[in-house]
Amino acid sequence: MGYLTKLTLSFCVLLALALSSAFLAFWSARSAEHEMERARLAHRVYEQYLGLSNHTYQLFKQFGDALLIGDQDQGAGEARLTAAIGANFRELRLLIAEEVQLFGSIEVQQFDHLARIERQLDTLQEEFYLLQADPGSSSSLIYWTRLSEILDERIDADFQGMIVEALARERQKVSAAEGAVRDAAVLYQRSALAAAAIASVTALLGILLLGNGLTKPLRRLIAGAEAVGRGELDHRIKVPGNSELDRVAEAFNQMIAKVAERQDTLSASRNALEQEVSRRTAQLEKLLVTLRRTEANRRRLLADVGHELRTPLTIIRGEADVTLRGGDRSVGEYRDVLLRTREAADHTARIVDDLLFVARQEIGEVRVRPQEVDLAELVERAVAAGRTLADTPKAVSFQATVRPALLRVDPNRIRQVVTILLENALRYGHREVLVRLDQTPTGFAVSVVDDGPGLAPEELAHVFERFFRGSNAAIRYDGGSGLGLPVAKAIVEAHGGKIALTSEPGEGVEARFTLPKGPRLAAVS
Repeated sequence: MGYLTKLTLSFCVLLALALSSAFLAFWSARSAEHEMERARLAHRVYEQYLGLSNHTYQLFKQFGDALLIGDQDQGAGEARLTAAIGANFRELRLLIAEEVQLFGSIEVQQFDHLARIERQLDTLQEEFYLLQADPGSSSSLIYWTRLSEILDERIDADFQGMIVEALARERQKVSAAEGAVRDAAVLYQRSALAAAAIASVTALLGILLLGNGLTKPLRRLIAGAEAVGRGELDHRIKVPGNSELDRVAEAFNQMIAKVAERQDTLSASRNALEQEVSRRTAQLEKLLVTLRRTEANRRRLLADVGHELRTPLTIIRGEADVTLRGGDRSVGEYRDVLLRTREAADHTARIVDDLLFVARQEIGEVRVRPQEVDLAELVERAVAAGRTLADTPKAVSFQATVRPALLRVDPNRIRQVVTILLENALRYGHREVLVRLDQTPTGFAVSVVDDGPGLAPEELAHVFERFFRGSNAAIRYDGGSGLGLPVAKAIVEAHGGKIALTSEPGEGVEARFTLPKGPRLAAVS
């Protein structure tokens, strides 16, 4: 028999004893409560019968005195006693009804006995009233014989006998209830002693049966745990049988084997983790370098913004100062000054607008207004309008391999991209510029190719940085802001497309951007 079975049997016996004791205590308490309630009601009925006996005795005495010496209080005493007797009868009926409700129909016979007492009392009262109604016969022998019969036989023998019977019955019920309470207490005491004895024997047997069988296995388990605590992961506990503690020892051995295996795995994982930490450290160092580069770019941006805005602002302030210091001028001269000031303000506004657009694109808040357009027609109109951007006549041609090229874009922004690329090509190209529209597997591509000096590979990596100018721009600087390509990149990426420049030194530059047919816009207003 296993330890679990022994423990289960012992606990079942103890639980049965506890439940039996609890039930017996509950039953004894309910029985005692029941009998005490019976005794209480019997006491109250007994008291009411005593009160009824006392009141009827006083009433009959009042009647006798009235017949012998006359009614001195004009019936006031009889009325008071009659009311008290009526109250006794009402209370008795209520108490008997409560007994019937609590203890069953065995108490119904008390109603019959009480009714007989009440009828006998009414009869005696009528007889007394008849004797009082015939005062002239009070001197006759028949009158006194009749009065003696009422007092001796009808009252003392019959009426008082019924009351005595009722009182005896109530005393008997009180004695029976008290005896039942005593019997229940004795039964509960004996049962409690028996349950305590059985529980003690069961507990002793459980200790004897379980103590010997638990000591040795527990000692082996404790010794094994202490060995593992010292780091002896090769220690194993002997398993002589198949009891619950033997199975625990076997599980303990398996656990130690798994712990040893996990320790080996953890050692390998720790080595791998250290390598990964080294790799991630190298990545963090690279990110730190990138962050420093970004911070340098931010500082350069602030310096470039100040530099680029200083020139138009200086022009505006210089024109204003010259005009204010001069004497009276003609309307034409003032108009020329205002036009130059407006051009400088427009240039400043374009720089600010381009900076805001690029900044919004970097945080994902570019505002575009998409609509269905024909890209071929849109690019063709932009090329036609841009032919006048060059300072010297150059050949600008447009080729479209697909018509129509329908897609949903912001036409003003896409036209701005074409204009930026075309302006760069016309500014740095030699004789001709080619604009081409092609279809791609996912949408359309627009290419702007010039025959200028081109860009070096190290310059191509920075062309989309704000205010960056290549060597060709440095040679032919004409006041450009250096924001054209960053703005174009922001617009294309806002439409879900891509833009790139390819070039070889001395072979010109090809600027190409692609637009998907179903672009996912960064933000739409």
